[in-house]
Amino acid sequence: MAAIFTKYNRPGCIQGTMLTSIVYLLLSGLLAIFVHLTLDKVIQAQANAAQEVNISGQQRMLLQRASLFATAYLYSEDMAAKQTSLQALGAMQANHQQLLEPHYKALKSGSISPLSTELQALYFTIDNNVSDQLNAFSEQIYSVLNRQIDQGTTKLDAKALMEMAYTPLLNRLNEVVYQYESQNKVRISTLKLVQFVVFWLIVAMMFIGLLFIVFKARKQRTRTTISDILQVDVEQSNPMFNHKAFELSASKLIATARRHNETMSILAFDIDRFSRILTHQGHDMAENVLSHVAQGLLMMSRESDYLGRVADDKFVLLLPKTSAAQALCLANKIRTFFNDTHAQGAPNGMHISVSIGVTELEKEDSMLQHIISRAESALRRKVNQGSGRVCMA
Repeated sequence: MAAIFTKYNRPGCIQGTMLTSIVYLLLSGLLAIFVHLTLDKVIQAQANAAQEVNISGQQRMLLQRASLFATAYLYSEDMAAKQTSLQALGAMQANHQQLLEPHYKALKSGSISPLSTELQALYFTIDNNVSDQLNAFSEQIYSVLNRQIDQGTTKLDAKALMEMAYTPLLNRLNEVVYQYESQNKVRISTLKLVQFVVFWLIVAMMFIGLLFIVFKARKQRTRTTISDILQVDVEQSNPMFNHKAFELSASKLIATARRHNETMSILAFDIDRFSRILTHQGHDMAENVLSHVAQGLLMMSRESDYLGRVADDKFVLLLPKTSAAQALCLANKIRTFFNDTHAQGAPNGMHISVSIGVTELEKEDSMLQHIISRAESALRRKVNQGSGRVCMA
């Protein structure tokens, strides 16, 4: 007889664990992607902030440069000074348009302006009106630079330009720079806060996942009596097979039985009160019980039978060329073996009994598990009838 001892995991447990793992990994992945995207937004916001502050700061320099070189042109009629003033003026107008373009686009699309309330007040309200003041300053510069110089009005024009450049327009531009800095600090701080919260949420999820894994491991240790394959005397004449060999042998037996129109039966064994033994007497005693039952089943089985352990306290015996009636007869012999005095050698002299489910290979059976499930179902139907029962599927 070939003895196969392997642990079988029920599909429901596997699916539940896989589903939990998939959901956990999916959530962690989504949060990681969110952190990555938030970091990109922080970097982009920092870049935009630096650009806005830089451009708004340039406006002060360009204002003074345009005014200074326009004044120099008025006094010296130096064309280079005129050209430099016009270039500064053009750059200032381009910067102004670039700073306000997102605001106008937002208004056109009906969305909220990216400018803060304070910046909008500086640019457009009557008290400050930086936008109109810059336009008026530009028109004044163009007017002065493009008309014929009159020595009588040169000093008046120069004085007007200097007054426009330094009071109060320059002060307003200083406030614009300050507001851009403040506005972008708030934006970046908000994004960093979101990133910080999501980062620690991921850490918390990883910690919870670790606790879940530890909990599952402890629960598995509690439910599992033997972590490795149950050891049987390697000196016996029958070879030991692993899980794949067991399934392969069973598949061949089923195929052979169908090809030759032979019968085949299965006995499913359940050690009675095994969970109570495990809980009250510990793992070592439970291992001894398992070994005792395994040796008893090996002793009572034929050379052509195949024994396998499919769960902690559940064994399966494949019976080639055996009808249901013959399997039932063998099941009663095994039940009697564990109940009578011939079962001497039980650990601590305790009474050990097994309940047995019996089933026969049917035409619709295509997998070993289908047959095992039917035998186990027979066991579950008889669970209230006490221990040491033989149940026919």
